[in-house]
Amino acid sequence: MLRTLLLLIALLIVIAIALVSTGMINLNRNTDGSVSIETQDVEVGTTTRNVQVPVVKTETRQVEVPSVGLENEANAQ
Repeated sequence: MLRTLLLLIALLIVIAIALVSTGMINLNRNTDGSVSIETQDVEVGTTTRNVQVPVVKTETRQVEVPSVGLENEANAQ
């Protein structure tokens, strides 16, 4: 339980360092000693682009497949 908590705290610290180092979050200290946090705007959307995608095609072929059958005898029970 303690290991999980420490791992979670370490992960949050690494994420915070990554966000500050990439400029997504800016930390500024004001003259009165308080800290202000500025974040950049993130735009989310879709665009239409031409990309190569794999295509799966199906075709009908005659192949041997396993089958299960029962013999129907009159007195077999």
